[in-house]
Amino acid sequence: MGAVLRSCVNAFVLLLVFGSPAIAQFCSFWSGSCLDALAQTAVSFNFPPLFEESLNLYYGFDANSRGKGQEPMTKVSFWLGYSAHLNNSVINSNRTSEIALRVGNLTGTPSGSNNGCDGVWGAQCSYDLITMLKQALFGLTTSGSYYDDPLDTVLSEMLINQPVLSNCPPPLFDVAAIPSISFAQETDITRVATLQTSGSSSEPWKTWFIDNMTANDQAAQVAVAIISRAPSYNGHPPKYVDDIQLELVCTQAPSSGSSSSSQGS
Repeated sequence: MGAVLRSCVNAFVLLLVFGSPAIAQFCSFWSGSCLDALAQTAVSFNFPPLFEESLNLYYGFDANSRGKGQEPMTKVSFWLGYSAHLNNSVINSNRTSEIALRVGNLTGTPSGSNNGCDGVWGAQCSYDLITMLKQALFGLTTSGSYYDDPLDTVLSEMLINQPVLSNCPPPLFDVAAIPSISFAQETDITRVATLQTSGSSSEPWKTWFIDNMTANDQAAQVAVAIISRAPSYNGHPPKYVDDIQLELVCTQAPSSGSSSSSQGS
């Protein structure tokens, strides 16, 4: 009788372990709220003066050889991981920090300055791209016109009216979308910044699908992150272009020298 009881108890425990969604989670390829990564990478970068410690950009993808229309398709996700150690003394205006990720039509080897981007397209392209984006953000935030998230606003316009940068690859803005999200909102009255909760593979910040892309093709793609810190609509307009902060980060998944796993920060 004791052996039978123990068998029943063991079976019940196994049922709890394998049947509990909190313990055994399954992420469907078609779910936009999680990522079961086929390949994933993490790269650290600095974003002072607001963030006193480095931030980690996580980028990964899953693949389906028979996606929509039975053609290959990939699912891409990204998020940031960081500590909450902020330099509140620099909060003197309402500002929004955002990150956008551009993926598609770009291959190369991330290396060198500008967080690996110089090795992809050269130092002059990095300089021209940063300058153009800062000028666009300066123009928007001093225009008096209403806007929500400044980086998202200028990138949306550039996807429609694609700018030409002679020192950069022609298809730089030839992608369907450049998803973005704000991750820090500074308030000058309280001198406090409200942060987006760090993401993970079970709660990525942004997820989208790319048609007609195989896993091998996706692994060759360079993901370009654009990180900005600019005045919010209700903030003080900048006096100078250099009052706008902008960083580039280039990476691949998997990438040599970076961590690759199916878990997030």
